[in-house]
Amino acid sequence: FFEPNQNAFTADLYRESFDKVIDLASTYGGALITIEGHSDPMAYLRGKKAGEGELVLSRIKQSAKNLSLSRAIAVRDSLIAYARAKDITLDESQFAVVGQGFTQPRNGMCGTDPCPPKDERAWRNNMRVQFRLIQVEAEASVFKPL
Repeated sequence: FFEPNQNAFTADLYRESFDKVIDLASTYGGALITIEGHSDPMAYLRGKKAGEGELVLSRIKQSAKNLSLSRAIAVRDSLIAYARAKDITLDESQFAVVGQGFTQPRNGMCGTDPCPPKDERAWRNNMRVQFRLIQVEAEASVFKPL
């Protein structure tokens, strides 16, 4: 989780989560691990409520997507540096970073827009990064002609 407009942090805040990801990355060496950054939709929702035009709203959306991508990149870089400090080498290509913006808010979607958070906790829960482990088989286990 992040503070508003924050895209950097220290690894010691997330030591337990990082240890778990390092363990998963080592155990499932062929898997892809996505690091998905998310941001809060309040600026967009306020702009829409105030009647801002599509150009302004699209800029807010892009800004949120940029922030969420920078969060995901910061987490990946911090994770790799944390592992390196523990003498563990992670393959950077095993991690894919994605900036979701506010397209997947914790409090759901209300039609085509994110639902507004009902309290500060729900608001803060949108400013986050999530890891997803995607197991991908690199090779077929038996031969079958195409």
